[in-house]
This record gives sequence, structure tokens and C-alpha cells, in this order.
Amino acid sequence: MSYAGPENVAVKTEDREEGQDRPPYDDKTMLQMVRVEMQRSIGFENDQALRADRLRALDYYKGDMKADIPSLPNRSRAVSTDIADAVETILPDIMEIFTAGGDVAVFEPVKPGDEDAARQETDYLNHVIFQENPGFLNLMTGFKDGLLLKTCLFEFGWKKDYQDEDFTGKSLQELMLAHQSGQIVNVKADPPDQDYPSAQQTYSFTVRSDCSRAEYWAVPPDDFSVSPDTIRIADATYCVARSRPRVQDLIAEGFDKDIVLKLEPYAPLQDQQLQLARDTAGEHLQSQVTDITTDMLRQVEIRKHYIRLKDREGDDFDIWRVVTNATADTLIEIRKEQRIPFAAGSPYLVAHRFYGLSLADNLVETQKIKTVLTRALLDSSYFALNQRYEVAMDQANDYTISDLLRNEPAVPVRSKSGEAVRPLTAGGLGFDAYAALEYFSTVGEQRSGVVRNAQGLNPDTLHDTAKGAMALMQAAQRRVRMIARVLAETCVKELYLGLHALIRENAEASSIVRLNGKWVPIDPTTWGERNA
Repeated sequence: MSYAGPENVAVKTEDREEGQDRPPYDDKTMLQMVRVEMQRSIGFENDQALRADRLRALDYYKGDMKADIPSLPNRSRAVSTDIADAVETILPDIMEIFTAGGDVAVFEPVKPGDEDAARQETDYLNHVIFQENPGFLNLMTGFKDGLLLKTCLFEFGWKKDYQDEDFTGKSLQELMLAHQSGQIVNVKADPPDQDYPSAQQTYSFTVRSDCSRAEYWAVPPDDFSVSPDTIRIADATYCVARSRPRVQDLIAEGFDKDIVLKLEPYAPLQDQQLQLARDTAGEHLQSQVTDITTDMLRQVEIRKHYIRLKDREGDDFDIWRVVTNATADTLIEIRKEQRIPFAAGSPYLVAHRFYGLSLADNLVETQKIKTVLTRALLDSSYFALNQRYEVAMDQANDYTISDLLRNEPAVPVRSKSGEAVRPLTAGGLGFDAYAALEYFSTVGEQRSGVVRNAQGLNPDTLHDTAKGAMALMQAAQRRVRMIARVLAETCVKELYLGLHALIRENAEASSIVRLNGKWVPIDPTTWGERNA
């Protein structure tokens, strides 16, 4: 049923008219509240410093440093790729930590006799993470976002899905047996066979199987914003995520068709730079085109706001999901939620802040300096190979200039007296460029924890002391393990706890799942709440 409120407000809900799960404020006030919170939140285009850091990290990762270090005409354009090298070096180690072992996370027993249940719930959650969802790709995408863009972010939710299978000409006994496979719908008695009036009555029906499951996916950090006082996402007063689905996808999710069709087409503005920075094939160069042949294929922007408000009675707080358009002046849907469905973390935590630091933040200056040094070294080499000369034209003949331009070994330069050409003394590098590059490579290793000795056998390892090489590798491994532990204690832990609660609240029946090579019955309806 539909509920019509103030202007630009329309809500599809099941219980609003019956007075159940009503927000503590009217719809117009709720819109105003989320609009104000969105404007003061940190993320999207609201924070220019955060946005600039992310844009720079994406550009540097691709080797694009034109904004900070433009190349001079006829000079070297080489770029040092320290950020890309560090991210692509540390990411396999982190992925191995989370995916190579048996368990990513383990639920602890909460009372005597709970050991078997905790073990089974752990195995089932690992099955959901990696088997029912593309776990490796999801985790890799989230971790890479964290290493580059400060925030590793996952969203989770419950997807209702039913699969229908039609049957015809089945006996009553077969109909009763089919009931064990799922819900029986559309039962119809087949017309009697005129040739065999005494034949057994048959039936046509549909078996509807419940294939609902928990899902999770990585969210681009630049499509997420939180209130400034947020430290832990599960305790946030306000957060919002934006997405750009097509109209037909929103209708398929259950949103009111009349409301969705009235939404304005998506028109990228300030977020266009970040989208282009991610592109490697110009995917968003044509994103301004909005001439779509059908409204169903049109892209629109929606924002899902989550706001924590005191309930009407008592001192408890409720979480409300408010779905709006991009400017938060049209209400699409509002409903009560049990939790904020996000899990977030940063590779390098900043105490008492939601946003931490990325691996890219630690290497920006190193990449700048090494790029400048690399270009200076190459330019010096170019000038050494292509010496500049001063030509005394009164001593030159008709061949002097052409011979001089023919810069080949053993080719003479002809002149009248042999004194027509004199080399110009060019300014040389007053320091050892190779030693400088090596020094700043070491600085980058110290800042990131990604060292050459930890990536394989270094050519100088045999000349180092065994204890020194081992100490260097152990220090690097501790830095990587620390990043993995921080991500585990923040976003991965919150992801597991959120999925566990989601399954426990939404699963309606038991199922048979293959865990550790054995088929075992799983009944989430009997699970208890877990916080660790």
C-alpha cells in the first residue's frame, strides 16, 4: 500500500497506516533531518581535503602525476610508481592471511557446552563469506580500497529470492511428497481424461523453494559519508551511502514504481573526477549522456540514510533507513532497521577518528621525490649523450651545421679551420643521483613496511649479516601483520557479526550445507546472539 505525506514525499511501506514502526517525527521532519546531517557529514564532495587525498592516490597509483609534477617540454616524463608497487606487493600477503587459512574469523563459545555450536556457526559463516558470495573478490576489492583510499568498506543485506518449479500430471501422493521440497502454490486439479474416466486424478502445481540468503559487497569509499563525531560505524548517529542503479533494478527491489519513474536522471557533477580517476579505459567519458531510449534503463541516484533517533517511549534508540533522491528532498522509502549494515576500517588507525590513513598517504612524498630524482637522472643522461655546441659561423662552411646535427660515432664535423665548433659546458648533477634514489627508496620502505628484502632474495642479502637480513624481514612482516590485524578487528569482525545477526533474524527454516567435506543440517533459528 502507498502512503502520501507532504509534497515530494511518498512512501511504500507495509505498516505505516497501522501505526507500527512509525518514526518519532513526521516525514517532512525526517527529510529535513537527514538533509542537514548529510550536509555536515564527512565524505562525498563535502570534505575537499578527503576528496583531494583520494583523487591524488588514484592518480598516483596509475602513474599520473601531471597535477603535482608537470613534465617540461623535451624533458623526461618518467614517473616513479612507489604507491602502486607497495599496494600490489602488500595486497597478496594480506589476502593470503585472510584466505589461505581455514578460518577468517572464529566465534568464541559463550557458555559451557557451546563449543560445538560456535564451531558450526563459524564454519557456516565462512561458507557464506566464500561460497555463497564471491568472497575473494569482495575482500580484495575492500582491502585495496583501504590501502589506497583510507577506508575499507563493506555493506551487507538479506536478499529474498524464491525459485519456482512447475509440475503437471502428478498424483496426490506425489503432491504430498513435493511439499517436503518447498511451498506448494497454484494447485489445480487436471481435467479428467475422457478416454479413461476411471483414471486416477492428477494435479498441476508449483513448488516454490526459498533461496533467500545473506549477501555482502564492497562499497566505494567515495560513495559513503558519516557524521563528524563517528568513531565506530556500528555506533554512528548518521551515515549515508549513495548508488546509481537503473530504474528497472529499483523496481525489481520492491520500490514504488510511480516514485522511481519520477526521479531525475543521474548527472555526475563533482564526483566525476573520482570516477574518471578509477577508469583505465575511459568508462565514464560518456556518463553525461542521458538520452536513453526507455525510462527503465535510465540511471538515477539514490541515497540510503541511516539515522539513530530516540524512540517515542522510553530511552532506547532506533535506527531508521531513509531512502531519498540525491538531494534528499524526495522520500522514496522509510523503515526501521536493527543495525547499520556496514563494516568499515582503515589500514592505519587514527585514534578517536573514523577515517584513518592509507598506505598511499605514507608514500605520496616519497613518490614525488623519486619522480623528480628519476627525471633529473634521465635528463642528465640525455644531455650527456646529446652535447650542445657553440658554432663560430665565420669559421663554419656549408657542411658544418649538417655534420653537427648528424650525431653518429666516427662522423666528422667539417669546418674551415677546425675551430668552428666548441662544446658548451652543461651544469652537472652535484650529487650522486643513484645514492639519492636508494636513500628515498629506504624512506619509502620505512614508511610503508614494504621492503625489498621481504619480497624475495635481494642481491645484497648475501653480503649482509644473517641476523641483519632476518631482522629486516621480521620488521616488515610485523608491519604487514599489524595492518591485517587492524582490518580484522575492524571491518572483518563487524562483517561477520553483522552477517551472523542477519542470518539469525531472517532465516526461516533449516537447510543442509556441505561444511568441511560433510553434509550437515544448519538451523539458524536456534542460534543465539554473538558479540565476539
